[in-house]
Amino acid sequence: MIAMRRMPICFFFQVLFLAFLFYSSPLSAQVPENDLLQQIAPPLDIPMGDVPLESKGDLEAPFKIQVDGKVTLNYVFADSPDSFIVTYKVHMEGTVRNKVDVVRGKGKVSSEVKGFLAKWPTGECTLKVGIGEFPYEMVFTQADEDKARLDIKIVDPIFEVWESNCKFTDAPGSKFNTKGGTEKWFDHAFKRMIPSPRDVNIPIDRLHKNTSTLPWNIERFLVPDPPLGSVEMDGEGTVQIIPQEF
Repeated sequence: MIAMRRMPICFFFQVLFLAFLFYSSPLSAQVPENDLLQQIAPPLDIPMGDVPLESKGDLEAPFKIQVDGKVTLNYVFADSPDSFIVTYKVHMEGTVRNKVDVVRGKGKVSSEVKGFLAKWPTGECTLKVGIGEFPYEMVFTQADEDKARLDIKIVDPIFEVWESNCKFTDAPGSKFNTKGGTEKWFDHAFKRMIPSPRDVNIPIDRLHKNTSTLPWNIERFLVPDPPLGSVEMDGEGTVQIIPQEF
């Protein structure tokens, strides 16, 4: 078993049980949707770069560092052909002006969910995943005229909040929402990035004209979640160093 807090099985059963109680109650009414991001620690007010844009360092011209990618979570139920898929998209960027430089900023992760958390003849529960901005630190080192090294550090764990949104086909005006505890699925997967985010070696254009692109990936891995099912995760993306002008 991978050492992480698994998706709690009780969350699924809690959704179904509470939805049943809610639907059977004469007091059922729509529960106002809360802002999921309030469940996460407020983002830190960290500037995207330590050096003012107009400053000039010891590089001939600055480089923009950009990290993009996606991570996929596929939950497969053990006794059902049903599944749901969460796709996370991540973006980080910053500018360096020195051969040894540090960029601190706030990365962004968006999410999209396809499929159902639960489904029965008279209703269904869909899943919504909320993620806040996360602080990061990138250390850039130009080891040679045509080589650079990046050390990408995620400062704090990246938390996400899972919320089920249930509705009933024979009672269109009735809805029921349930929130689970914070999860760290994306955080756990991103640490499996190959090459390691703490040691990214990438060529750079010594003429400062062409963008350098290094692909990264997360090999598919499995997290059992008995007796309900299992989770499969993988990912891919790029690290780019893009020449800029002063």
